[in-house]
Amino acid sequence: MESLKDFTIKFIDIIIGIVLGFGFQSWANITETWQYVAFFFAYLTVVDYWIDYIPTVRKFPPKSEIDLLGDIAILFLMFLLIYATQFTVTYFLIVYAIFRIVDDLWMTHIRYQYQLSNRDKLFFNTWFIFGSIECLVAILLVVLISIFHFAPLMIFAIFVIFRIIMRVLGSLRYKSFNFS
Repeated sequence: MESLKDFTIKFIDIIIGIVLGFGFQSWANITETWQYVAFFFAYLTVVDYWIDYIPTVRKFPPKSEIDLLGDIAILFLMFLLIYATQFTVTYFLIVYAIFRIVDDLWMTHIRYQYQLSNRDKLFFNTWFIFGSIECLVAILLVVLISIFHFAPLMIFAIFVIFRIIMRVLGSLRYKSFNFS
């Protein structure tokens, strides 16, 4: 299991670097103000996620190859989140919602595989709850866009402000900005 843990950590570090590097290729295709904001937001989201993700993988390494596939799905969605900035706010929010759903499934899987301490439970419960709320808000905004045709920058600004508030509240709830 230790070799799978070491491989996973090195693999994730390399893939995150590739995701961030390839993401910059999207920059040339961005033309609208909301897309620039979304691009920076996506990068910050990936880096922020990485800060908690690597210590979590160290503490709760994959026990099998199927677990590694879950990590790969999350990494793919990180890339897709950055790539989605080239398209529409709706597409971006849908990708974000899927990213949160897969992440919540990954956290649920870890909760059943490992005996978690109270601090670990607080961390996982916090991010599960807040991730689920973010997912629901993203979906709600997609519905609002389709019904009322709001301006993309306005909708995206609402989402970014909401996401920042959720991140701060989540960190305050478990009293840490990282998992280590």
